[in-house]
Amino acid sequence: MLFYLSLLETEEQKKSFIEIYGRNRGGMYRIAYGILGPKEEAENAVHDAFMKLADKFACYERLSEKETDGLCITIVRNVAINLWHRQKRSFPVKDYEMKALYQEGRAGEVSFPEEMAIKKEEAELIRRLFGELSAADHDILVLRYFCGLLVKEVAKVLGISRNAAQVRLQRAKERLREAFDEAGV
Repeated sequence: MLFYLSLLETEEQKKSFIEIYGRNRGGMYRIAYGILGPKEEAENAVHDAFMKLADKFACYERLSEKETDGLCITIVRNVAINLWHRQKRSFPVKDYEMKALYQEGRAGEVSFPEEMAIKKEEAELIRRLFGELSAADHDILVLRYFCGLLVKEVAKVLGISRNAAQVRLQRAKERLREAFDEAGV
């Protein structure tokens, strides 16, 4: 936090930045984690996003609270997506996420290694199918279902109307359904 504050000029900017940080850090982490996966990578994305915000804070200090919160979401989303693309990764369904699935009260559902292998193959298929979607379809599905944002929040992040977000979401789901059908799932 001190590093971010050192980039700011006035005490008022520092006070405002602390409030923004407190209000948005958790949500920004959830968005970054939803895109990148591992805790360390998500934390790095949030750090980079706050660095960008602090670096150009003078440009943003006149924004309303709501606009600033939306800006934070947009910055962290873009930072996380850029990191994700740099690493040339597919949809982030990892082994640790599969383990988490089984630790959430579902441990009794999988009792044999063969069943776990089948679940892992299904996760690989899902990752591959998501990787084949267009960037726009991928982003809207990840924001809505993996990050858990409401449609109006997705619209705000993407800078589109709620109706446009709803239509894009429906079309992306349909394309994903078609991809599942073609894969025989």
